[in-house]
Amino acid sequence: MRIPPIVPALFLAVVAPCQQGGNLATNPVTPKPTPAAAPRSSPPVLQFDPSTGWPIGVDDAPIPAAPKGETAPRKDKPTTSARTDAPAAAAPMAEAPNLASGTQLGSPLLDVFQATGGPGEWKKLGGVIAHWRIVVNGPNGEEIGAREVVHTADVLHADRDRLDHADGRVHGRFGGQVYAERNGMPMPASTEPAALELALFGAQLRMPWLFGDANAYAVVGKSIEERNGERLRKVTVERRPPAHLDTVGPQAAPKPADRFELLFDPASGVVRELVHRFAETQQTRRVLLEDWREFNGMRLPCRRVYVDEALRPTTVLELTRIERRRVTDRDFRQL
Repeated sequence: MRIPPIVPALFLAVVAPCQQGGNLATNPVTPKPTPAAAPRSSPPVLQFDPSTGWPIGVDDAPIPAAPKGETAPRKDKPTTSARTDAPAAAAPMAEAPNLASGTQLGSPLLDVFQATGGPGEWKKLGGVIAHWRIVVNGPNGEEIGAREVVHTADVLHADRDRLDHADGRVHGRFGGQVYAERNGMPMPASTEPAALELALFGAQLRMPWLFGDANAYAVVGKSIEERNGERLRKVTVERRPPAHLDTVGPQAAPKPADRFELLFDPASGVVRELVHRFAETQQTRRVLLEDWREFNGMRLPCRRVYVDEALRPTTVLELTRIERRRVTDRDFRQL
């Protein structure tokens, strides 16, 4: 009986002993074929590893041809370690674990909080009043305009802010409630730009402690960036979508989220740059953080320079004064 070359190797291991009249249970065949003992017309008696189909104990055993559509096995005999590693290589790779966020163990933000103070210490300040001076620069860096804003905030909460402008405009938010008025008169048409302004100043005042809340912000990336010949660590943070009781699993069409990048000195933990992109505008802005000073045991930048792609200043936020103040809910609601 001739065995076709397309017969699998494992099938050969079973058929070859039966052709010699042996009994698999009582007459086990020892793989010792020699040119003198075995007729040349008879196929060699071989034993195969059932897990891989490779012959055992014979280096030059004939390898059956692979059926059409399959890959032919290697001619050389694999080692024991190769057979052991084969199942592991075929197993699917495990997904990478999520990055630690906020103040969790292993979070890349911990180096930043070492330099600025922790989010818990920042929240202990309660209410604060910050005086901002906004300078707008021309194409050559010249100052073409300036205005001042008084910012009242409850730093225990991320969404309680009030902005008083010198021209009588007042913008405020208390959670999801936003209002705009001027000299005591409501301005409903200005609610949307007021919300964007409140989000910007609220994030600038609370940065980086805002990102210490792992339930609200997630670290989605970290890397090394080279800026002006200096290697800085970059941490990318995104705002988590609000939780909904009627939503299960991932969103079918995820909405854009607020995205922030912190670039800091790995030796000191001092943040040199902030890149932010709010979901409402999808505009990316780059800010240089300068003039770090201490306030009630915390360190914060008092000069924040917005730059364009050529690193020319476009807008400068100067924190001229900040002090603690007792606040209540009435400070942020529309009267």
